[in-house]
Formats: sequence, C-alpha cells, structure tokens
Amino acid sequence: MIAHGANRIEQLVLASAARHTERAALATPTQQVTYGRLAAAAERGGGLLTAAGCRPGEAVLLTAGNRPEDIVWELAIWLAAGVVVPVSPTTPPEVVRRIARRTGARFLAGADTPESWQELFGSGPSGEGLRALAGTAGSRPAELDADQALVIFTSGSTGEPKGVVLSHRVLVSKLRAIQQVLPFAPDTVTLQVLQLHFSFGQWTSLLTLATGGLLQLRPAFSATRFLRDLTSMRIDRTAVVPSMLRIILRTLDGAEDGEDLLRRIAARCSPRLWIAGGEPLPGPLGRQVRARFPHSLITDVFGLSESATSDLILTPDRYDQEAGTLGRPTPGVRIRVVDAAGADCGPGDAGELWIRTEHLMTGYLDDPAATAATLTGGWLRTGDRARRRSDGLLELAGRAKDLIVRGGSKISPLEVENVFSAHPDCAGCVAVGVPDDLLGERLHLLLMPRPGRAVDPVRLLDWSRERLERHKTPDRVHVVDDLPLGRTGKVDRGLARTVALSAPAAREGDRGCGDG
Repeated sequence: MIAHGANRIEQLVLASAARHTERAALATPTQQVTYGRLAAAAERGGGLLTAAGCRPGEAVLLTAGNRPEDIVWELAIWLAAGVVVPVSPTTPPEVVRRIARRTGARFLAGADTPESWQELFGSGPSGEGLRALAGTAGSRPAELDADQALVIFTSGSTGEPKGVVLSHRVLVSKLRAIQQVLPFAPDTVTLQVLQLHFSFGQWTSLLTLATGGLLQLRPAFSATRFLRDLTSMRIDRTAVVPSMLRIILRTLDGAEDGEDLLRRIAARCSPRLWIAGGEPLPGPLGRQVRARFPHSLITDVFGLSESATSDLILTPDRYDQEAGTLGRPTPGVRIRVVDAAGADCGPGDAGELWIRTEHLMTGYLDDPAATAATLTGGWLRTGDRARRRSDGLLELAGRAKDLIVRGGSKISPLEVENVFSAHPDCAGCVAVGVPDDLLGERLHLLLMPRPGRAVDPVRLLDWSRERLERHKTPDRVHVVDDLPLGRTGKVDRGLARTVALSAPAAREGDRGCGDG
C-alpha cells in the first residue's frame, strides 16, 4: 500500500519507513539497512545539505552507483527541497562538469566518488558523502523549483542529451498508477541490477521502498552473479532490459553447470516476476525466457522518461497470449497512432505513437524549443512508430529516427530484428543502416550466436528470405561475440553502426554478407 495524502516522493518512502521501522529496506551481499536507519540517515543528510547552503529548488548531483548510501542521499536531497540529478560513476569528469553547469549544481552527494572526479571538487563541505563542486555553478534553469524531483538525462548515441525534468506530483501519481496495475507488496524482494540514473531503475526502486519491500542492490549487472543470486535467495521481481535477458540465456547455455543452476533457481522460484522494459522485448525472446524459467512470469513495460515511464504495460496474466504487443495503457494515459499530417491511422497502418497523460514532464532542461516540439496540443510525441492490430492492441514498428531508407524503401530495424531473433542459432541481433553511395543506405545486421552454434551468414540469409520481403533482407551479416551496449545495458545503435562500418569489406562472391 502507498501512503495516502503524500504528494512528494520522500514523503511516500518515509511514511513506509514509519510503518516498517525494523524491516530491512536496503541490502547488498555485505550490508543491510533497516527502514528506521534509512529514515534517520536521510534526515541527517538533508540537514547537512541545508547547513551547507543548498537552496530549495537547487539541483544536486547524485552519484548513482547502486549503493545504499546513494538511496539515502537521494532522499536527503529531497528533504532539503533540492532536485536530484543522478550521474553514473562511470561518467567522464568533463561530462559531469557539463551536467553541473547545465543544471546550476554546486554540490555532489552520494557514496565514494571515482578517483577521476577529484578534479571536480572545490572548497566547502567534504566528506560524509557530500562534496562541493569547483567553479561549475551556472544560473538555475527556469524549469527548476522546489516542486521538481528529478532531472534525468536521456541517453543518445549522438548530440547533447536532453535533461527531462520531472516533478514530485508527476512521479507520485505515476507510482500510484503503476501500483494499480502491477502491485508491489510489503514482503516484495526486488533484485536491482539497473542503475539509478536510468528512469527504469528509479521507479522500480522507489515503488519497492514506498510499499515496504526489500531492495537488493547490485552495483553492476553480471549474468553469472545474477544467476548465483537467484540460487541463493528468494527474489520476487527483478527489472531488466531485454539485452540482459539475452546475456542470461547465453550464460546458461555456455555454463557447464547450467542445468544444475536452473534446478536450484526453480527450487527457490526466483524470480517470481521479470519486469522487462527500456527497449522492445521480442516475442521469441520472451518465450525463450518463459521456457527456461517456467516458474517465472514476465511483464513488459513501455514508456518514456518524458512521461515518467510505464505508459503501457503488458501484464503477467496476459503475456503468453499477447507477447510482442505493448499491452494496455496505465491509468491516466490515452494513446493515438497518427500519420505525418497528425490524422489517426487505421488498423494495421504504422504511424507515430502519441500519448496524452497527466504524468508529463515539466519540460526539457533549459530547452523550451525542444519541449514545444515534443509536446503538441497536450500530446507527447514519442518518436516511436506503432500500429494498431485488429484486436486493438499496439505493436511497435520501430523508432521514426531509426528508420533505414534503402533505395527509397523505408525499413524498420525492429521488424528485421524480430525475424532474426526467432532463428534457433541467434542469441541476439541489431539491424542498422550504413551509408551507401548507390542506395543511400545499406541494411546491415550484427548477430550474436548462441554458445556452441556456428552461423553461416549465407544460409542465414537464405532462411530470412522466406520470412522477409526482399528489400528488408540484410545486405551484410556480421557475426559478433557480443552486441554493443550502452551504459544502461541497452543495445547502442550508434556503436553497432560503427562496428558495421569498421568491418572488412565484403569479399567478392559472398552474396553481400560477411563476418565482423
């Protein structure tokens, strides 16, 4: 149950702490923090921030390394009426400096900071998890005030990331909406391998704490360690991106004790629920997970940081019948699929997905033009292409900006990937467009084989021609050991394109495919 009457995130968590004082709130393999200690430490941190001169509505950078101290400091920043700006410990110092300047932040809070960040710090509070930043503070962006909770910088392979500003009101109402569809309970144990600078990691952590659950924190994702965790403890739910699922399955396939691991995991019934999101979950991949972990259920979540995530959810009770769809809108969300003129598309026709919701961002940080372009007449333009099926459910048809234009034909990478992901030798794949003087772009596919499987690109293309229109068949297939991933664990299409570009030129007579 989420506390009634609370309108700020820290109020939700502290109300939960008051109900569950002696229950464990946060845990790592070597540490455990009760709700009572969490609340006391957060209140102390909030006092330190206020004493250091943190003003209401001021941005404070947070080292988001998935340690209990990071959660403590997130609550502390909110108690001081500051705005949390999560930053990964792997972020280069110059990028941290730019984020501080863009947000006007003067302080960085959190657990131990990387050695490479030492150059960022100046005089002022130092120690106890609070550091002053040197010469980085700029003017406060217009979007920030004491009602704002988070600034999430959206990931991207090119260009300057956008800062999505989310208010306490929006986050609280979205957590309540998710709770109606995907209830968390006081005895829920959540294994958290997603980072807190990722919106998906934020809401799954906060909803666990707001309902009195136990958050098992891990600093980074390791498939081997993840599987061992499933054998050693009861895990009710874990949030993952589909790329992690591919790595988990591949690790099981390659492990000498893989079947023994699965038996021990099944005996613990862990996890009871996979929460997949962050990128599309292909139906074949979801079915593979269900087959290997028959005791587990899957829910597939779709949403944007701009709308506080989780706009549509395919719930566990419907997953087996509706895998590959986006499920149904969460409370307070309406959807449209529109063509280039803004008119509604008919069933089966692909168009841009628009969302109307009470859970919208305040705006992009210091970028009113981008905000106005994204929010049109109260609708959020997602940039995702979708089509409505005859049963009314939505299927993704790819990102509008990711469309590959080959000889005038537009190709959705997602459509190509869904076909190849169903091949028994495929552990994962990503389709990208590569510049071509003749056709504008060529379609390349990076394919990661399952352990012990040898993939023949020529035979693979022959197989695909029975399942794809001719212009959607890749010009080249690159067999790779691993798919390139970004910091949040999702496939990075920009890096994938770089891999394809750097591969040796196609050999004459190899029918347009080759090994990367």
